[in-house]
Amino acid sequence: MSCDFLGIARERRYSPGKVDADRAILDAVAARLAADHRVRVVSADQPLPEIAAPTVAFAMCQGPAALAVLRRWEAAGVRVVNRAAAIANAHRGCMLAAFERDAIAHPASRLVRTDSTTELPEWIDRGSAWIKRGDVHATEADDVVRVDSYGAARAALAALARRGIANALVQRHVDGDVFKFYAVRGCFFVAFPPGEHTRRLAAAEEAAMRALAEAAAAALELEIFGGDCVRGMDGDLWLVDLNDWPSYARCRTAAAVAIAGYLQAQARRR
Repeated sequence: MSCDFLGIARERRYSPGKVDADRAILDAVAARLAADHRVRVVSADQPLPEIAAPTVAFAMCQGPAALAVLRRWEAAGVRVVNRAAAIANAHRGCMLAAFERDAIAHPASRLVRTDSTTELPEWIDRGSAWIKRGDVHATEADDVVRVDSYGAARAALAALARRGIANALVQRHVDGDVFKFYAVRGCFFVAFPPGEHTRRLAAAEEAAMRALAEAAAAALELEIFGGDCVRGMDGDLWLVDLNDWPSYARCRTAAAVAIAGYLQAQARRR
């Protein structure tokens, strides 16, 4: 198959309640690129086509079958954004290891087996915590649960174990304002407060949040990314989560311009 850019839509199982929003940002980027290039968009729910360099692939897929194809393309010289390794790094177990290795400011967290209660951190009974499935990001509501006791944590882990999910991230809750941010490495960043009455970020705070997000993305090797950052009651910033290729629903037009420009720059470097 011959094209300059190939977009890969996320598998439906990894877009719970966001299938249309996820596809919308991919299509918006493709439309920008199509003004000057040959572009095709396919779905990772179907077998991916064979392509070769110098095609640039922009990939929202997350499943193991699609990632195996991306790795094969990369080995053949295809430029993939985000790379397969970066997408896998965004799985919570790998993410925690990378954040700890690179000293990224994040709430106290521990990866535990869902069939064990002996690994729960000692602080689980001293305030709220979050239980999050330890592999991919949430595919349904029970994948991320807030708990406030040892017993509630055990119940949440047991529920994940019954669904065949082997590991979970236990993350300490941080009181404060949760900002959702959307970014493209080195060229785009916007953060949204949780409500209209929340104090917005001052310029210095936004710069600090952007620096934290960029450092975290670099730790995971992500180029197109978004996530959640808490501004604690004392003003400190804590990175709660980082995602590969969010939907950019609140800033889709501006994000599509930035992503398309980034992809074109990657193509020129080929």
